[in-house]
Amino acid sequence: MKSVLLNFVRYSALIAVSLGLGACAANYPSRTVAYTASALETPTQQPSDNELLNVRIEAFDPGQLPTDANASKGLSMDIRRAESYYVANQLKAAMQRSGHWGQVRVIPRGARDGEVTVRGKILESDGEILKLSVEVQDAAGVRWFSRTYESVVDAAAYARAEPGRSDAFQDMYHRIANDIAAYRKQIDQPTVDELRRVSELRFGNEFSPQTYGSHLRRNEQPAQRDDLLGRLTAAFARDPKPSERSPVYVADSLPAREDPIVQRVDRIRTRDDYLTDTLDQQYDELARTLASPYANWRTSRLREISAIRAADKAKNEQQAQAVAAGIFGVLLGAALASGNQGGNCPGCTAAGVGVAAASVVLATQAAVQASQQAGAEADLRRAALEELGNSLTTDVRATVVEVEGRTVELRGTVEEKMRAWREVLEALRESETGPTLPPAPATS
Repeated sequence: MKSVLLNFVRYSALIAVSLGLGACAANYPSRTVAYTASALETPTQQPSDNELLNVRIEAFDPGQLPTDANASKGLSMDIRRAESYYVANQLKAAMQRSGHWGQVRVIPRGARDGEVTVRGKILESDGEILKLSVEVQDAAGVRWFSRTYESVVDAAAYARAEPGRSDAFQDMYHRIANDIAAYRKQIDQPTVDELRRVSELRFGNEFSPQTYGSHLRRNEQPAQRDDLLGRLTAAFARDPKPSERSPVYVADSLPAREDPIVQRVDRIRTRDDYLTDTLDQQYDELARTLASPYANWRTSRLREISAIRAADKAKNEQQAQAVAAGIFGVLLGAALASGNQGGNCPGCTAAGVGVAAASVVLATQAAVQASQQAGAEADLRRAALEELGNSLTTDVRATVVEVEGRTVELRGTVEEKMRAWREVLEALRESETGPTLPPAPATS
């Protein structure tokens, strides 16, 4: 009897440890779907052109992949870079449809700010969850707000989406667009006019500080502490209301339009706007080309996550049953042993545990196989999307712009073209004079 009790303790401990290890092996913790259909808010009456501010949305910062091996499985920085274009383009489309704005353009990170500039960062994205950090600032240097948006979707959201028209996370883009529009509604017309003047002066000041500097005033802002306390204070500071605006840049006046330097800067700005429109069209092409394969990759990722969760759940449930079956086997062996003093069934206890272990293998085999198949599909989708993303982001088509009598050919990625253009403008700034521009830009 003493030997039977010892076996009982030994097998019970072994099964309990196995159950604990299995329960800790979950790859993807369950998430609650957080998707609420939000309608895109539009103006009650059509705004006049004078009320419409132009918006520039920087391609989002792709952020970092999760450090946990399970969480980062199937993700890559190549896909994140493609997402950084796609997400910015989706937000642009929502803001354009809202009717609250003038021109809305996607620009490379680090490009020149607009009358309103939107910057963002991808904090998390795996097909099931999308978490973004978004900051909005105007030409006067006033931060409208900085917020984090998060949405968790299921297969039904992808079934509703139409690649090229709507996205599984369309609700999030509507919420961001609505929040930016809500802030804009609180700004009066004199402030809108001021932002337009400040934007013009800041552009001109880059090329001719002697002409524009006296018209643009920069207010000193309180210095921010760079220590831990300063960063914590900035992180938890509330967004200022429009009535609490403290602009960094103020337009005291505008230079005379008859000034040849002003006319020259106006021509350069026209070419800058033209290039911005051209690069924005390339971002549109990137987003349209990515839409279908990106949707396929995200849906396959979602199926993989769901299948792995189902496999983990099956393992844990069957291991729990195995504990019960194993303990039953031990107790059965103990009963037989106590009723059979001759020891005719010495292997009954081990047999009971063995039967329980076999049931675990049989019961979870189908779930594990399903998760493996879903993972293989997701890997294929990822490889195809990475290949496509690489081919798109290394676009070598030339963009030709004529400026100040020069024909400039820009090559490389969208970001490289913008950097080359800035170098051209810097060279123009250093020159004192230049010939008159032709009436229309050349395009390629």
